[in-house]
Amino acid sequence: MSSKTEISNMAISHLGIGKEIANLDTEKSEEANACRRFFKIAAESTLGDIDWTFATKFLTLNLIEECPFAEEWKYAYRYPTDCLNLRRILSGIRNDTSKTRVVFKLSRDGNGQIILTDQEVAVAEYTENLGSTAFYTPEFTLALSFRLAALIAPRITGGDPFQAKEDMLRLYDLEIKNAKKKNINEETSDNRPESEFITVRK
Repeated sequence: MSSKTEISNMAISHLGIGKEIANLDTEKSEEANACRRFFKIAAESTLGDIDWTFATKFLTLNLIEECPFAEEWKYAYRYPTDCLNLRRILSGIRNDTSKTRVVFKLSRDGNGQIILTDQEVAVAEYTENLGSTAFYTPEFTLALSFRLAALIAPRITGGDPFQAKEDMLRLYDLEIKNAKKKNINEETSDNRPESEFITVRK
């Protein structure tokens, strides 16, 4: 596990800065100020870019007693407070087709975001917005450090900071591709169902 301070030091190291941050929470250096400013958005953006297995969460959604859009949808549920990216509502079938997947729409009422659907008991699969680095994998940590480096480059680097930013984003994309491959290798999926076009032809 890497701390926020360690991840920040990786980010500034990517930019060729030898000075390290002793404590991200308390240090007043320009590097620490920049990393504090962008760490949260960098982490959330990296979490949202792919379906990270370590951040996957399943939750039975809280029903709103009166659906505000009852003329079109049967049920409304409260959007989970720790949800960063709502992937799907479980249908009971692992390999959904266009006919079996649960349709939903996001909206808002006076208390926040809501999920509209016709599913009577809705269980959501989503990416959890982790506030702690405790569950970060090495692949995520490295990708996050490049994303953070890209965001802080214009503020703390000399020369051509915008070229440095582009370089960091390119390296970030490479790490995301590697992480996608690892995610796939860590899961064993059922044989995917044949497409409806092939089924009809048979």
